[in-house]
Amino acid sequence: VDSLRSKSFTDKYATAPSIMDYARFNYVAQPGDNVTRMFPSIGEYDKWAVKWGYSWFPGNLTTEQEKVKLDAWVKEKAGNPLYFYGRQGNQYDPRDQSEDLGDNAMKASTYGIANLKRILPNIEKWTYEQGKDFSNLSELYSEVIGQFNRYMGHVTFNIGGLSENFKTYDQNGAVYKYVSEATQKEAVAFLNKQLFTTPLWLMNSEQLNKFDNGSLLTRIKSVQTGTINNIFTTSRLMRMLDNETKNGATAYTIPELFTDVRGTIFAATRPDAFKRNLQRGYIDRLGSLMVDAPAPTGLPPGFNFTPINVGVTDIRPLVRAELKTLVATSKARAAAGDAMTKAHYEDLAVRIND
Repeated sequence: VDSLRSKSFTDKYATAPSIMDYARFNYVAQPGDNVTRMFPSIGEYDKWAVKWGYSWFPGNLTTEQEKVKLDAWVKEKAGNPLYFYGRQGNQYDPRDQSEDLGDNAMKASTYGIANLKRILPNIEKWTYEQGKDFSNLSELYSEVIGQFNRYMGHVTFNIGGLSENFKTYDQNGAVYKYVSEATQKEAVAFLNKQLFTTPLWLMNSEQLNKFDNGSLLTRIKSVQTGTINNIFTTSRLMRMLDNETKNGATAYTIPELFTDVRGTIFAATRPDAFKRNLQRGYIDRLGSLMVDAPAPTGLPPGFNFTPINVGVTDIRPLVRAELKTLVATSKARAAAGDAMTKAHYEDLAVRIND
């Protein structure tokens, strides 16, 4: 990640090994780094791919002989991150994401947020036009939140993440390997700090009063609950169960995830409006895991969709145990809070029991 703050490195390699990586701009670079090459260009991977695809071999080589040469070129670059290929649309390898930078999403996103915090106080000045309304200010504010949300998605991929390195029979090593427990815990700690602890820096009241008509709570809630829903997908939880089954004590487990997330979301005994929304979002997502998901509509004739049957996995018992913990917490806090706190925690208990 820190290489992207180096002028000499970015002058040579830009933002990514391939222009097809959609690394749109260098959000890692900080003021004072003197980085000037902020956008992607034809990279080392692109040059190699053109060589592999279009090289002409002199002589009368057979197709099989050419294949041997091409395979040797692939093996020569195996393990070199400059030549790593990840499938577009991969839903579990944190390296295969659009618009991310570097080899550590938590570190890169921390730099990105630092830049957003520099941008936000200036957007009114930058969008000022004599005689115009605040539409551009509103749009740019939404873009800041959108970029912040993108960082949350980049980090979330590490939870239950699984690396995929294509290999052939004559190559050593595993094709699939789970993201380490330490990295997954780092991802959750990042989300707890940057998102589940309310990002108050996004709330510039002087700016918001010029275009926001009462949607601030909804804006923040949508990022927080969207991330909660993304963390607790059935596919991610199933990978975590699989990881625990295969790797035992070295795996990051679902109970650990619950404990780590709950510790921040339910830290405040008298939560404010933002935290109340987040607590409801957490409980609602867990509740949805206790209900069988219907098959999607509109499937073509003869096409059978087989979703993960949560009811026959360990997911549901673990979710039920977490909900029981939250019921006990809610009842205890309802007995000691003010009117709003009491109403909130009583509501949470009812939501869970329903």
